Amino acid sequence: MAEAFRKDIAPTALPKNAWIPFDTDEGRSYWEALQLVRAWTKLNHLTLHDATVAALGAEVQNRFWNEHNFVFKDEDLFYHAKGATPLADKFVPDSQNGLRLIPLNMSEPVLIVRGATTETNLGFAPHGAGRNLSRSAHKRLHAHKTIEQVFAEETAGLDVRFFSGHIDISELPSAYKNAAAVQRQMQQFGLGEVVDAVLPYGCIMAGDWEIDAPWRKKRLLRQQQQASNDESVV
Repeated sequence: MAEAFRKDIAPTALPKNAWIPFDTDEGRSYWEALQLVRAWTKLNHLTLHDATVAALGAEVQNRFWNEHNFVFKDEDLFYHAKGATPLADKFVPDSQNGLRLIPLNMSEPVLIVRGATTETNLGFAPHGAGRNLSRSAHKRLHAHKTIEQVFAEETAGLDVRFFSGHIDISELPSAYKNAAAVQRQMQQFGLGEVVDAVLPYGCIMAGDWEIDAPWRKKRLLRQQQQASNDESVV
């Protein structure tokens, strides 16, 4: 859809710069869809939190949230906040006391921050430590070790689990930038004030779900059937 608009409005623009104008039915529909994604994501968080609280028999004292890596709107300006967490309340309609969450990696605290909009931050903080390497590059870097060795080295003292049942080493701390350096840069460039932190005792990640992905199972089944057919021919 964006490419169709680009060809019509600005055919000399690069395809990677294609966009959907907001003052069209398509643009407004896309924005409405993004708000549904936001509501769905928030509900997922609340559902997980409620289940955890019920299992622990705990009492909720406070609860707040924020999305990151999202698109935010301020009147007729859109902010594609890749790698960013919104600081300004104008981007978070359900803001509570201006508090935001910034996770670093599974071995570091989750930062609780607040901050004002400045000329340099445009109303945003980092969304976390960010990746040092792509997932595939990180896996190649540790190819000389077993997955179990890498996992044991990087999760000592933590209860780390993977929902899929398969370890994904590209989610381990070494895949991310140095957390201390990120916090120093936040202070240096006014990217949010840390007011508190949630200390990590454990972490649940999705894990390497592709191992059991439906398309992978189908491909494996086809390969097995082909091998069986080849043996029958021989």
